[in-house]
Amino acid sequence: MTENSDLKISVVIPTYNRANTIIKAIESVQSQSYSVDEIIIVDDSSTDDTESRLRNVKDDKIRYFFLETNSGAAGARNYGVSQARNDMIAFLDSDDVWHPDKIKKQIMLKSENKELRLIYTAYVRIYSDSLMEIHPDMSGKTKLDGDMLSQILFENTVGTPTILMEKSLFEEINGFDDRLQSLEDWDMVIRASKKTKFGFVPEVLVDALYMNDGVTSNMAEYFRSRCVMMQKYRQEYLDTGTFNDAAGSILALAQKFNMLDSVQAMLLQSISS
Repeated sequence: MTENSDLKISVVIPTYNRANTIIKAIESVQSQSYSVDEIIIVDDSSTDDTESRLRNVKDDKIRYFFLETNSGAAGARNYGVSQARNDMIAFLDSDDVWHPDKIKKQIMLKSENKELRLIYTAYVRIYSDSLMEIHPDMSGKTKLDGDMLSQILFENTVGTPTILMEKSLFEEINGFDDRLQSLEDWDMVIRASKKTKFGFVPEVLVDALYMNDGVTSNMAEYFRSRCVMMQKYRQEYLDTGTFNDAAGSILALAQKFNMLDSVQAMLLQSISS
């Protein structure tokens, strides 16, 4: 594979009270073997010493924005992309880190397949109890590239900190839905999968820290967002034959968390309205 050095990249890092981890995240961007052109940090009204720590980072590529009103992950990422000066966007959360060749390997794949407007990689989830899980499943059982709509409707294989995508695609699909407080990343890639084939680099190139205070720990909000998405993409679920499987997976997970009755009622209300 060949590398296309003409592609310039803006990295968007939303952050909220992650003073203890954001410097490591930034360093992983600075250490990329394929240099990025700007690092956009969107501080979503942090109340810790994030800003003062960032003042000690000497890098002309860093552009720091402080939001006076907390906008959530979706709103912060959308704002970051609106400030981006380049045609390619990469996302990184402030408690995650990239491996040194992450961007380079995505650029190499993009150079060989210019029609790919979104390229992602495998990543490892690191939990606070030291449990580690590699995502997505690369055993061959799961579709990982090409036309991904059916797969993404049923299960999201794309980790946001692994994404490299064209800014024009992000704008075309209207970015992240800031009405969602959970699963806004899944919702965004569903819409992206309707516009382009996905490229996939089958290597773990991101370490993603899953913290207990994150929105992923709020199961009530998770189920609300899943039901919203079932309503929002009802026709796509029906057209791809994934509606029953997706609904079944939601209810099975709800049962696991002893929330079956409430989630079932929420789901029925969503898909009948």
